[in-house]
Amino acid sequence: MPPRALGEAANLIHDPIPMADDKSLWTGLKRGLARRCPNCGQGQLLRGYLNIRSPCEVCGNDNLAYPSDDFPPYLTVFIAGHVIVALFIWTDNVYEPPLWIEFAIWLPVTVLMCLALLPFMKGAAVGLCWAMNIVRQASAT
Repeated sequence: MPPRALGEAANLIHDPIPMADDKSLWTGLKRGLARRCPNCGQGQLLRGYLNIRSPCEVCGNDNLAYPSDDFPPYLTVFIAGHVIVALFIWTDNVYEPPLWIEFAIWLPVTVLMCLALLPFMKGAAVGLCWAMNIVRQASAT
């Protein structure tokens, strides 16, 4: 085997793991909802509760390039709101509990559901941005 130039060796060392053959929307959403790196599907996407891990420890992909600032909370409120409101209306019509019991049940359930959904929605937003090639603009400074 012939010796390689230093530049070739450096490129081989830092070559990322090949990503999926095509950047499909479903692949990005599936990997994001699993809170995995959208590029390789193996590395963890989040460090802690909502911090994006960058670069990916497996493929080296810069996951901070994908904007996921405001969309995850909107998704979370949208999904939790539809589930909670439907359950609230059903409970109110079937059991007719006093108002203070409804507040005691539905306020904590809403908060807990939003907190539980938020990391998954953050992953889905990053996966969506990865699949659609939406990246942050370079800073002017």
